[in-house]
Amino acid sequence: MAFDFVAGCLGGCAGVLVGHPFDTVKVHLQMQDVKNPIYRGTFHCISSLVRTDGVKSLYRGMSSPLMGISVVNAIVFGVYGNVQRQMIDSNSLYSHFIAGCVSGFAQSIVCSPMELAKTRMQLQHMDPKAPQYKSPIECIRHIIQTDGFKGGFRGLGMTALRDVPGFAAYFVSYEWLMSLKEKPSVPHALTAGGLAGIASWLVSYPTDVIKTLLQADGMSSAPVYKGAWNCAVRNYNKDGLHFFFRGLNSTIIRAFPANAACFYVVACILGLTKRTNLEMELQTTDQLAISRIPISAEMPLSYLHRYDKERHEVREKRFTMVKILHRLGAFNEAVCHSEIEDLAHEFYPENDNDFKYYVFEDERIKIRELCGDND
Repeated sequence: MAFDFVAGCLGGCAGVLVGHPFDTVKVHLQMQDVKNPIYRGTFHCISSLVRTDGVKSLYRGMSSPLMGISVVNAIVFGVYGNVQRQMIDSNSLYSHFIAGCVSGFAQSIVCSPMELAKTRMQLQHMDPKAPQYKSPIECIRHIIQTDGFKGGFRGLGMTALRDVPGFAAYFVSYEWLMSLKEKPSVPHALTAGGLAGIASWLVSYPTDVIKTLLQADGMSSAPVYKGAWNCAVRNYNKDGLHFFFRGLNSTIIRAFPANAACFYVVACILGLTKRTNLEMELQTTDQLAISRIPISAEMPLSYLHRYDKERHEVREKRFTMVKILHRLGAFNEAVCHSEIEDLAHEFYPENDNDFKYYVFEDERIKIRELCGDND
């Protein structure tokens, strides 16, 4: 659905605005020497940057992710939503896992050059010999001119290796947390989004550290590392396991508010569009013969409105199906023209004697009218 892409775009923008200062801190902490650190921790890094270069230093390089966030998050949530709906059991955690993996891989291709530009702009003031870029586009252009087209995708492999398991954990944890309550409140939704972001980073953070070093390598001189494995081994021998978790605190602090904002905006937009889509489906102009089912006083009926995201065939044909939960004497085939009748039989076989169905498409025909005065 197009709404998945729009929701992802706006949700991502909200997440960047909230979380970019902490991302800047994360990069500085990852790049400093563990044995001779410049910063004592997250908040010392923030105060030092603000004292030296002002508040704007916390937002340095933000234009790169903000400009590209419409593409990146549109890919993430768009691919995720469409893949998930194609799964046999779309609401299972397995489906969320597969959809998260696919969306993570898809967005890493676009995200890698963006993060390369962002990383180098965040660190350029620390190296006087490094080129001083005024914009992400200028940065990428210079890299391609210097290192070729391949240089613009430096760190792509590690970005994909980070994002595939990272986004799987991201969506699985969010959907699981949201399923704990039948009607999640706003605080519950915000908490689920924030914790999903933390879960994602806990899974992918060591890979992100290596990715950052590879993308920052060679800013003003020849590259130091021969590849990801060489980078990991050399730094592990030097700093131990601590190397893989440098800057994790600032990332966790950033992950909660940024992802809470992102998921909440996405959920709000998709919630609105679902209601809008439902209204559109109920107001369709397709010609369909509609008959009322006789209501018997001794046969109480209950109706369940079926607006199910898996029923994409129904949505495409712009019909809403209502399922009767008690047996009717017979199904009134005058309700459906042949095409819709075939569709109905596909979902509810003739041998399914416990359930009958009724198809309608006019908003003025209410479920309550069909049921008489009984709910």
